[in-house]
Amino acid sequence: MEWEQPAETEKKKGRDPAQTGSMLFIVLTVIVLLCYAVIYVNPQIMFNPFKPPAVQLPTPTMAAMGEVPTPTPPPTNTPAQPFPPTWTPTATATPTNTRPPTATPTPTSTPGPIPMFTLPCDPIFTNQTLYEGGEGWWSGVAGEVATAAGRPVTNVTIRVWDDFGHVWETKPGNAQAYAEVYGPAHCASGTYAWWEQFLFTSCKESITVHVQAISGGYKSRVITFNTTGDCSKNLVLVHFQKNY
Repeated sequence: MEWEQPAETEKKKGRDPAQTGSMLFIVLTVIVLLCYAVIYVNPQIMFNPFKPPAVQLPTPTMAAMGEVPTPTPPPTNTPAQPFPPTWTPTATATPTNTRPPTATPTPTSTPGPIPMFTLPCDPIFTNQTLYEGGEGWWSGVAGEVATAAGRPVTNVTIRVWDDFGHVWETKPGNAQAYAEVYGPAHCASGTYAWWEQFLFTSCKESITVHVQAISGGYKSRVITFNTTGDCSKNLVLVHFQKNY
């Protein structure tokens, strides 16, 4: 005889509310503990409602820390380069047989013929003391003609002229009195071959005078000068030296 088991009452599906609440409490507790741990590590985290005041640490400066000098690297010892970096051979032109230049003789100046008449010194401006009563008006020119050896020369003509058309000719030896007054002290040779020519102007006037020595067909160069217009220098001495 079989006994029939009584039908169990089918349990109601689903969890118990008490069990679910316990589980939720545990999860929330773990989350709260994690939040506290994070806040402990970083109190400035954004979800911490009680953030402590932030501490601003002073920024260290170079003056506070002390400026550390920048080390200067020692100079690099570069060895001298004994050879050029690049040596490029250049083509050398083949020498050709070139004739040496011909030496040109230096031209030498050929001295010209010595003039027949030269001046032993420049014209001398002095005072006329040979004549009395000529102060303030007398004006003239005189001189000596001699050889280089100091011998008198009388066979020449002395021509004197001015810019007013006056022309005079005289001969040495016609004014021998000058030899005693104006001798070697005035560049003369001490001979008697003196000549003289009075000018038709006052010693207070300055005029241009020309003097030339003539012998046969030869004429010396023209000696030109201006009188001073000073009566203390109313005599001009012009000496000629005859060379041959």
